[in-house]
Amino acid sequence: MSSNLPSLGTPSSSFGDKLTIDTPEQTALDFAVAGIGSRFLALALDTLIQMLVGFVVGIGGSILFGLVAMASPTASLWGFALLVLFYFLLYFGYFAFFEIIWNGQTPGKRRIGIRVIKDSGRPLTPAESIGRNLMRIVDWLPAFYAVGMVSAIFTKENKRLGDLVAGSLVVRETSLSDLKPV
Repeated sequence: MSSNLPSLGTPSSSFGDKLTIDTPEQTALDFAVAGIGSRFLALALDTLIQMLVGFVVGIGGSILFGLVAMASPTASLWGFALLVLFYFLLYFGYFAFFEIIWNGQTPGKRRIGIRVIKDSGRPLTPAESIGRNLMRIVDWLPAFYAVGMVSAIFTKENKRLGDLVAGSLVVRETSLSDLKPV
């Protein structure tokens, strides 16, 4: 499958927790691949945020739907359906939303200092981010991200299934003090 976009580069070699991409300008870009531990910490922070938002909305929604149920039982069914849709979007849309608007980062990833990029070093497109995050449905099966962890353990760059589908990679951010001229 060919693309009309110019290629930023191709991965030349990867060892340990480092990925090197050679660009057409003969420049090597080095990326530090994020490990399972840093990815877990970012996920834990994001899950905490989701739980807090879900709790507040759940309490407010329960009170509101309780009042509506007195007036119309049909309206309360629609309200319950909207609440289920909200929780689906909160869990799966949260990651895609923030990765799209914050260039590959969620609040948890930003706090930990990691980012999602394409294997070529480019940012993810919105469609790739959505596809990557919808694969969380499979990644967390049978429980506690078991499939995702197994996938990350058996791939060289700690990729879960969502990363394999989107052609993405989670890397550590480089601070300006770490950049050194050649």
